[in-house]
Amino acid sequence: MAERINLHSFRKEVDSTYVGFTPNGGSIKPVHVANGVQRCIFGGFNTTMQIKRLALVSDAKGNVPVGSELETIYSVLAENESIEDGISEGSVESMRNIMQRLLSADKGVYVVKGLKDDMISFTAGSKYFLTRTSLYEDTGEFIGGLIRSYCPELAEYIKELLDKANDPISLFFEPVLENSMQVFEKSRHEDLPAFKEPNEAVKWYLKGLNESGLCLMDNLKKHPNPLTQLRLFNFFCIFQLIRYMALLEAFYCGENVRPVLLDFSGMAPSQSSVARASEMAYTQMHKSINRFYAWGYAQKLKEKDYSKEALLQSETPVYDEKKKATAELDTLWALAKERANSCTTDDAARLVFGETMYDMLALEASSHPVNCLKILGTSAGVLYPPDKLHPNKRFVLSQDVLEMILRSTVSPNEILSGSDMRNRLWERFGIIVGGSTYELERLQSSGMFLQIDEDSLERNFTSLAVLLESMDFAEVMADGILQIRLGGSD
Repeated sequence: MAERINLHSFRKEVDSTYVGFTPNGGSIKPVHVANGVQRCIFGGFNTTMQIKRLALVSDAKGNVPVGSELETIYSVLAENESIEDGISEGSVESMRNIMQRLLSADKGVYVVKGLKDDMISFTAGSKYFLTRTSLYEDTGEFIGGLIRSYCPELAEYIKELLDKANDPISLFFEPVLENSMQVFEKSRHEDLPAFKEPNEAVKWYLKGLNESGLCLMDNLKKHPNPLTQLRLFNFFCIFQLIRYMALLEAFYCGENVRPVLLDFSGMAPSQSSVARASEMAYTQMHKSINRFYAWGYAQKLKEKDYSKEALLQSETPVYDEKKKATAELDTLWALAKERANSCTTDDAARLVFGETMYDMLALEASSHPVNCLKILGTSAGVLYPPDKLHPNKRFVLSQDVLEMILRSTVSPNEILSGSDMRNRLWERFGIIVGGSTYELERLQSSGMFLQIDEDSLERNFTSLAVLLESMDFAEVMADGILQIRLGGSD
């Protein structure tokens, strides 16, 4: 009998071999992506011990970490002449509370024993706040590596921004900043098959990443606030991360690219065909991710020489080797055997079992890739409704994310027509907003069977145009032609 399948190890192997990171964080936040990206692009991280001791006041229950007591901190600050004479302990405590709220604006800082880094992701804007790899931050390291390789100009600009450390938060912490940088050189994408032998979908994705990244960089250079620049850049990274996950099936299995249909209707799906279609676009995305992982598990079964017959005789897989398989897992595996028994080839049988392994992992693991995507997309302002547990999401952008998309599409002082903007949105982001026959054809060719027509998509684009006018990013001319122009933020 073949060796019993361990679901956890299979998942790790698929993520390592084909994905480049582990998209299973049930509590992933935008700050986790930001810190991973910045660490990778800067090429280093800081010990940040003084920052941690000063700013980690207490956890949600009021517990104070050892070494971070007020008396201890006050003594250290006084000995290092970091505070002036006459400053009371009460004033220091008030300042520390403000510092903690600043650095944990995204709730990415946790008090842990010994002030370790593995639960700390600071909300900040310079090299001094970059910590070693923390929980969920491998996602950001991956995207950071892609940007460093395929849009090096943007990476270099962000590195310079982090190095300057002239943002308000860095200046506020200046008395306790430490410059004890350690080298970080890890790359998470270079050994992946998708990038070693890129197909047309991979080439298209990387071309869009490069073009949108260069355009965003030109716009960032016009913005006076470094923290706002980094915020827009982080939205860019998150959107590229979501696109990457959505395209994994196209990268490895040769499937069609799934479009991102943005909903600007402002109505519920029950009242808007565009909103319903956007829901379907999201559903297609997560089904595509499911199919990719099923394929990945099937590939690993093949690598480990699991034949159809061996799988038919195998025991139910377990997630934790110390625990027995549950009755639910036993049932799923038995059903897989029934389906696979009629398969005519080993590959077909392995795919059946791969699909079942994915379903098992969704039950056993604390989180899974689709859940990770949903939580990150919701918290970043890409998916709606904002309730993270709501099962039916659609693509509705927050104003901040929309601004990032625009600044990655339209260069400073450039004027684009509505038609040109739609073309760029597709080529750079795989985005559809409506208003053209071409976009309707794109939706249909992706396999979306919709009760949606060209008029509904045209109204969606009109709603976008009105929104852009209100943001002072567009103007409808006397002849009815829409012109998009951003300019700078001087």
